[in-house]
Amino acid sequence: VVFAQNEESFVRAATISKRDAVLLSALFPGLGQMTAGSKVKGVSMFLAETISLALFVNAHENYTTKLDNYDRDKAILDGMAQKYHGDYTAASKLFADIRSQSNKLDDLHQTRNIALIVAAGVYAYNLFDAVFLTSSSTESQRAEKLQNISVQSKMVDRTPGIVISKSF
Repeated sequence: VVFAQNEESFVRAATISKRDAVLLSALFPGLGQMTAGSKVKGVSMFLAETISLALFVNAHENYTTKLDNYDRDKAILDGMAQKYHGDYTAASKLFADIRSQSNKLDDLHQTRNIALIVAAGVYAYNLFDAVFLTSSSTESQRAEKLQNISVQSKMVDRTPGIVISKSF
């Protein structure tokens, strides 16, 4: 049985070499796996990398903002201590605020580092997977042929089409 479609809606299955899959994976995690036929694995790596990088960027921005606030408040407290004319209650409150900011900075620093480590881990596993575990799409197509199912693109009356055949 031959099914034909318009050129606009016809999608041709592209074959991708193992080298190209590795290069795409090096560009961004999951791209090589998706193009080599491992869609779920590729999308999972893509999402994991995107989320960990977004978390890193967010934590880094919060960290730098809070660090600026911390440095400003610490300078005010140091100024109060050097001039000996600051109010003790105001200085005590500012000191408690600085201590709280310091704890938040430590938490953000840890979150930022964890997000970066996760992103690097996903990237490293992605490359390992692309090089050693993911087969190229040509190997996937050979495996499909062993299952006696073939999907091929054909031109039918100058219109692109798909031929699906099953051997029994």
